Amino acid sequence: GGQKKKKAAAKKAAPAQETVRKSELVSQISMELDCTKSDAEAALAAVLGSIQTNVVANKKVSLTGFGSFSMRPRAARKGRNPQTGEEIDIPASNAIGFTAAKAFKDMANE
Repeated sequence: GGQKKKKAAAKKAAPAQETVRKSELVSQISMELDCTKSDAEAALAAVLGSIQTNVVANKKVSLTGFGSFSMRPRAARKGRNPQTGEEIDIPASNAIGFTAAKAFKDMANE
């Protein structure tokens, strides 16, 4: 995770990001595929559901030219309650990671 911070610092301040909601994605997909919004929503749900099912089963999902999703184990560690300074135990957990493909990164930097 430390790499992202360095890259962000080197870049000039990024413009405020607009959030694209699921409904907007569904509209774009339905136009792109010339299908109904309900068909587009079903297609999106199927893709996302498949990614989730595989990642949770500890499989890496690799989409050429886009990126890959994977589960990354996080070790248990000691933390501190910032209000009391008391040491606390942070349990081990799994994080979901996304790594953008080179082609995707290149598009972001054109």
